[in-house]
Amino acid sequence: MNSPRLLVIGCEPKRLEWLTHHITSRWPDARVWAAAPAEPAALIREIDDREPDALILHIDFGTEATADEGMERLRRLLLLRVGLYCIVLANHGTELSAVRALKAGAKDYLPLARISHEALLAAVAEAAVKRYEIEPADRALLPAGDDGPSLQVPGYVIVKEIATSNFSAVYLARSERLRRNVVLKAMSLGNSEREIEDAERFAREYEIISSIRHPAIAEIYDFGTLPDHLYLAMEYFPCGDLRDRLRNPLSMDESLFYLRSIAAALRGIHVFGVLHRDLKPANVMLREDNSPVLIDFGLARRAMDNGEMTGIGTVLGSPYYISPEQAQGHRVDARTDLYSLGVIFYEMLTGRKPYQGRSAIEIMKQHAAAPIPRLPAPLADQQPLIDRLMAKEAISRFASADELLAQLDSKASAIA
Repeated sequence: MNSPRLLVIGCEPKRLEWLTHHITSRWPDARVWAAAPAEPAALIREIDDREPDALILHIDFGTEATADEGMERLRRLLLLRVGLYCIVLANHGTELSAVRALKAGAKDYLPLARISHEALLAAVAEAAVKRYEIEPADRALLPAGDDGPSLQVPGYVIVKEIATSNFSAVYLARSERLRRNVVLKAMSLGNSEREIEDAERFAREYEIISSIRHPAIAEIYDFGTLPDHLYLAMEYFPCGDLRDRLRNPLSMDESLFYLRSIAAALRGIHVFGVLHRDLKPANVMLREDNSPVLIDFGLARRAMDNGEMTGIGTVLGSPYYISPEQAQGHRVDARTDLYSLGVIFYEMLTGRKPYQGRSAIEIMKQHAAAPIPRLPAPLADQQPLIDRLMAKEAISRFASADELLAQLDSKASAIA
């Protein structure tokens, strides 16, 4: 293996000296350069001059301000240079810091409190072996190769496929106009009843999201029609979604933070007369400051247009999070989204879904008729919230997201 070439950003002199000593003890001819944590545009010029195998970016997670500054620098560097190999050297980092860094596109995460000679050299060796090519921005925007996705959307270069189904696909793409990563959703156009319904749902999603301006709603950049597809370009969230976050246990404070934040997001759409109707962790994206953003409004409706759904045999929305009235095909209002939020809150607190079953119908029947699940004794203080949110009858729930937020504020004040 050739000697590695590394650009270290933001390290104090003694730490840089320590890094250089350990790296050159393995590779005497290694090149280690230092750079101040300047604006990303200036750092890109340094990267182009040095052509390192990887960056080692120091981020101090000790305060919210320094963490946000470091994460923003990481995000912008990766947007400016697609494929850049970046190792985050974290001070005062936590598990959540690691998740944020890796979701943002870092290839490795090294906590300073637990770093060892072996861990450092293993990370550098992997970077040197892979030698990710650091491409100029214009080359990163060239059309995909023969082995890439067959879909071609003018003005976009598809980077990778995120998800696919029979009639639709979701891609990470690069916008030539915006010169940033976006999520590109594509829907096949066809003549079958299912394809026509899906296309109508897809167009409704664009209509609804584009009519709402709110920090908790994903930004829409573009909507268009191709001979065989509809497509939608929207904001990309490198930090992932709440479903990913739930793979690790949440504390009580974290669960309450997400409950409050999602309730505020629901208030933001309900005030526009929009019902989400498919609220679940996979449809709650996370920004770098950990604030949630609602996505996937394919099942959303204006409250005044909301007609009755099909019967219980047809699943519109996830059966794990569906409200009793939605499962039974009854008319729904804002309280159906609050029920789904209650299910998510239960899952955040306990790490498991409240109802399980061998089929979607079996799970939906439990939402309609099974007792509200009880929390373990250490979490019993939150049972009244669960009881209100997951009440079988909508009239017994919080009447609105505003009422829920007022209850949470009152409870927080009482504790304080």
